[in-house]
Amino acid sequence: MAIKHNDKWSDEKKALKKIQMHFVFKEHLNKRIRHDAADENINPSDVIRKIAGLPYQRIQRPRIGLSFNQQDLAYLAERYGMDSSDEKGIKQRVIEEVDLYYKLK
Repeated sequence: MAIKHNDKWSDEKKALKKIQMHFVFKEHLNKRIRHDAADENINPSDVIRKIAGLPYQRIQRPRIGLSFNQQDLAYLAERYGMDSSDEKGIKQRVIEEVDLYYKLK
């Protein structure tokens, strides 16, 4: 009886065969790379891929991740007059505050 391979894991197997390299650029180049990435809606690593003539992909859902510890949540909850367990509400208030910041700027 032949063993049936699960295609679900084929992308993960390909990723395991990739070689990760880390690059250190001078500060002014790092800033330009990040700026170009934001302007082109791609990741900074994809700017390097583009410059090197390699394929890259545009970001489908651009997002910014933040980590909050319990003290951060307690501070934000107090600032917004909310319960610290209302993470969804706190997230929404942070979004509103950032939006207002850039509208006023």
